[in-house]
Amino acid sequence: MVAVAAAFAASCSSGISGSPVAAEVAPPTAADSVRQAVTDLGEAAVLRYQGGMTASGSHPATFDITAAGSGEMVGTLTLDSRPATLLVVDRSIFLKAGAEFWAALPGISEGPSKGTAVADRWVRVPAGLIGVEPADVFTPQVLGQNLLEGVDRAGDRPLADGEKAKVGAVDAVRAKTGKGAVTVASKAPHGVLKVELSEAGESDPTSVRDFQATVTDGSATAARFYQDFAASAAQVSAPVDVLTTVQESGHTFDACGAQSCSIIVNFTNPSKVAVRVSVRGNWVGDNAPLGSCETVAGPVAPGQPGAATCTLAGPEWAGFYQRANSVPGSHPYSVQWSTLVLADPPDLTKVTARAQAKPADPAARKTEGSNYVYSIGYTDGGTDVVWKYGSVATKFWSEHADQQLGTCLGSTGRVCLTTLVTATDDAASAQGLVLKLVTAYKQRTGACPAGQWVACGG
Repeated sequence: MVAVAAAFAASCSSGISGSPVAAEVAPPTAADSVRQAVTDLGEAAVLRYQGGMTASGSHPATFDITAAGSGEMVGTLTLDSRPATLLVVDRSIFLKAGAEFWAALPGISEGPSKGTAVADRWVRVPAGLIGVEPADVFTPQVLGQNLLEGVDRAGDRPLADGEKAKVGAVDAVRAKTGKGAVTVASKAPHGVLKVELSEAGESDPTSVRDFQATVTDGSATAARFYQDFAASAAQVSAPVDVLTTVQESGHTFDACGAQSCSIIVNFTNPSKVAVRVSVRGNWVGDNAPLGSCETVAGPVAPGQPGAATCTLAGPEWAGFYQRANSVPGSHPYSVQWSTLVLADPPDLTKVTARAQAKPADPAARKTEGSNYVYSIGYTDGGTDVVWKYGSVATKFWSEHADQQLGTCLGSTGRVCLTTLVTATDDAASAQGLVLKLVTAYKQRTGACPAGQWVACGG
């Protein structure tokens, strides 16, 4: 079906007489549809990715990661078949994994013993250590920008003429782009279902190859994501810094009596910054486990000595001490300990605020902020019709929205306009307003706006 649109202009010139003729409006091309789908993806409040890639250093990786447009990420990352739990806050990367993950990871001193020491503890790692910078790969806006490169390769034929595909049970179309391919739903608004990139990332130490992932929009549950994320991030209270170490200089047992026993570990800080040091010890008596102790010492200034006293107290030690003093014979006891430098925990100020954020209020409309909520729509018989609501973190929201007017025109046959709903300084508030507007539209009409993908369930 070919849509038509007409425009009129007034002039005082005599001109050429005649009647205005309606101009044909072509439907969106495949490139137009894919460009719009990728633009929508970049505006998502929350996306879930499930797939694989080759991390820097040729390490095969799989992942199941949920990422917010504001940068928070949580999920699992498996490197060389070894899984880890991932948490990203303000680009800082925290991992929790088993001993085999850390023992096999290049760049960590002490090899297997270090792996055992940090097993199942939260560890802050630099992106270069794991061969991927999550913020440069999984952040929705960044992924959208990568996918837009060379999007014209999708072609000028209708999207329906493209390569047919299926993602799960959804009929789809696969279109090539400059760096790979994008698979979108056959049905409008053609939401992105799968992405393929030959490469992604900003620099060699953290760039990845052969990135493939299915994509699910989680914007409708963004508030719950922030709340759950804040609760998970709060558990990262004493992460380990595996790249910084102290030099141990000896140990002594101290004050071992009926109720408790302590080990004092002496060390020196050879680094150029003050450090906090964690000591964990696993105790054994008469070849049976007696329990564990844990303590934190510091901060210890650069080049200075320090000591940590780790004390075991509990019924196991009390029972062992009683046996050692009442049953004839030798009763050996020992402790295996690890001495680790602690990194600063993540700053959860912004995360907590986003978890508590309320949708921005369009009635108190603002024109300045860091996040802008806009609408695209047209007039039909005197009635305003919304084609799409969007949110973008740039003061150039108008240019961003105007680039989508052609797709709106081609899809509806109507001259479309953009409108600023409001601005806010909080990403979660902007995203919350988009969800609120989409939900209200659905309640009024029974469906999402025709061009809406974000917060509409795909």
